[in-house]
Amino acid sequence: MRKPSAIGALSASFLVTFLLAGFASAQESSTSPPTNLKMVGDHWTAWDPPPAGPDAYVIVKGDTLWDLSGRWLGDPFLWPQVWDENRYILDSHWIYPGDPLVIPGRPTVVPEEGPPTAEEIPPEPPVEEEAAVEEVAEVPEPTTPAPPPMVLIAAPSDVYCSGYIDPDHQFSQLWVGGSEEPLKEFTAQGDVIYLNQGKNQGVQPGDEFAVIRKTGEVQHPATGHMMGSYIRRMGKVRLMLVQEDTSTAVIEMSCSDIRMSDQLVPWEPIPIPRRSMMPPFDRYDVTPSGGLAGQIVALPEELDYVAAGHIIQTDLGLASGVKPGDVLTLYREQVEMPRLQMGQAVILTVESTSSTAMIHNSVRELIIGDSVEIIQ
Repeated sequence: MRKPSAIGALSASFLVTFLLAGFASAQESSTSPPTNLKMVGDHWTAWDPPPAGPDAYVIVKGDTLWDLSGRWLGDPFLWPQVWDENRYILDSHWIYPGDPLVIPGRPTVVPEEGPPTAEEIPPEPPVEEEAAVEEVAEVPEPTTPAPPPMVLIAAPSDVYCSGYIDPDHQFSQLWVGGSEEPLKEFTAQGDVIYLNQGKNQGVQPGDEFAVIRKTGEVQHPATGHMMGSYIRRMGKVRLMLVQEDTSTAVIEMSCSDIRMSDQLVPWEPIPIPRRSMMPPFDRYDVTPSGGLAGQIVALPEELDYVAAGHIIQTDLGLASGVKPGDVLTLYREQVEMPRLQMGQAVILTVESTSSTAMIHNSVRELIIGDSVEIIQ
C-alpha cells in the first residue's frame, strides 16, 4: 500500500479542521427559530439578504444548507462552504424561502501524486471545420414580468389561536365535561377528554370541533357601548368514540390549557390571508391615507399593551369594507400636535362589527384606544 504524501496528510488535516469548525459554529447557533421576522421584498425572513445576483439561487421551501451542499458540491459535509459564501445568514439552522444564495465553486480535488503532466493529458480531437452559416439575429419577444409571489402573512397558530368579538354570544350546548385523568386540572394537545353529548344528541365519531372560551365583555373605549363578548380560540378536538349521552375525544391542537366547561362549536377552517408585499411605513409621514379610521378596542386578556407580533381587535367590521389581508396604519391622536405614527397591522379575520389583526411592525407599544386606518 502506498503511503500518503505530506500534502495529502495536510489536506486531510485541513478538511477535518474545517469541518470541526463548521460543526462548532453550528453548535453555537441557536436551535430556536428567530422571532424578529420581517417582510423583505416579497417574502418573510429574519435576515437582511442582499439583492439576488444573476447567478444566485433562490431558496425554496424544504431547502437546507446540508442538502444544497450535497447537490452543489457533491458532499453534504461541505455545507460550511455554502454558509461562508452567504454570511448574511446569522444562524445556519434557519434559512428562508425567497432569500438568495451565492453558489460556491465546486472544490477541485488534486491527487496525492500531483496534477497530470503534459504527456499524460490526452490530446483533444481535431475540430471539423463547418461551412459558414449566416446567422440571423432573433428578436426576443417582449415578456411581461411575473408578479411577485403571494406569501402567508401569518402562521396558522396566529390565526387559529386568536380571538374575536361576538356581539350576541350564545353558550354552546356542547362542552368539555371531564378528562381521562380526573385529577388533572388542565388538559392540552394529545390528552383525552370527555364531552357532555353523545349519540342521542347527534354527534358522531370523527366529528371535529373548535374549543372556545368566553373571557369577558368588550366596551368601546370611545363611545362606551358594549360591543359583545371576547371569545378566545383554544384549540381543536376530534371525537374518537361516541356513547349514548357522552363522547370521548382527543385534543389535536391546543393554544393553551383547555379547561372543564370550555365550549365546543363545529370546526371551520380559517383561510390564512396572503400578500405579495407590505406597503412602506414612514413614521414621520403623518398624512392620512384617506381610508376609513377606527380604534383598537381589545387586546389579549393578559396584556395591557402590545407590539409587533401581537393580536389586536379593532372596531372595523364587515360594514367598513375591510377584508383579510388589508393593511392598517396604527397611530395615536395628540392634542394640538400631529398624530403619532405607531406601526402597521394586517387584518386576519373580519366579523360583523369588529376585526382581528396582527401587528406587523411597531415603533412603540400600543394600547386600547389607539387609532387604526385602512391604507388606501
